Amino acid sequence: MNSIWLKIAGLAVVAVIVIVVLGRFTGDKPAAEPRAQPTESKPAEKPKTFYDVAERDKQLGVAPKPAEAPAEAPQAAPAQPPTPPPAPPTTAQPAASGVFLPSAITQPMTLYFKPLSEEDDVAAQQLLPWATATRSISRLPMMSEGPMVRTCRDILTRWPDSRYAFNAKRMLEEIYELHGKQYNITPQEMDISRYLKPRPGTQPFTVEPLRR
Repeated sequence: MNSIWLKIAGLAVVAVIVIVVLGRFTGDKPAAEPRAQPTESKPAEKPKTFYDVAERDKQLGVAPKPAEAPAEAPQAAPAQPPTPPPAPPTTAQPAASGVFLPSAITQPMTLYFKPLSEEDDVAAQQLLPWATATRSISRLPMMSEGPMVRTCRDILTRWPDSRYAFNAKRMLEEIYELHGKQYNITPQEMDISRYLKPRPGTQPFTVEPLRR
């Protein structure tokens, strides 16, 4: 009988020792250090797609706004005739070839265009969007800028003093550096110097620079 109790007591002692040893190994384990959070990196700029460029091309079809004449404040009769206000300064600078390029417009400025008759205006409104559309399509594989160049030259021939001709010159200048020689684009086809000063039959328009 005593031997049975001794065996039970021995097993109890062994169990206590095992519990103590396991508790020491599990309790003394150091806590895991928190992982450093990865720093946020600046997302890379997405490359421009065909549709992004096409949205930019739409600027070339935007009509210039008629320039607003400044409101005159009521004044007493002057003793001498008033002097005419000075013409607004232009920001365009001549290129190396001596012509004024559309890209020289870096801020809103006043240019002078001749209004078209109703029939011609309708015809020009049909050609200019076609030139803009073919310009965007030319960036697709196996497409060329030939249709756009031919349409721009048609506009320049038919309505050289109109705002449509000015936008056509803008389109021709934008492809001049890459494919100008292929289509024999001349500096005169891009020159806008004729629009910088008023001429008989012209009206002032405010032109905005293109957003790049």
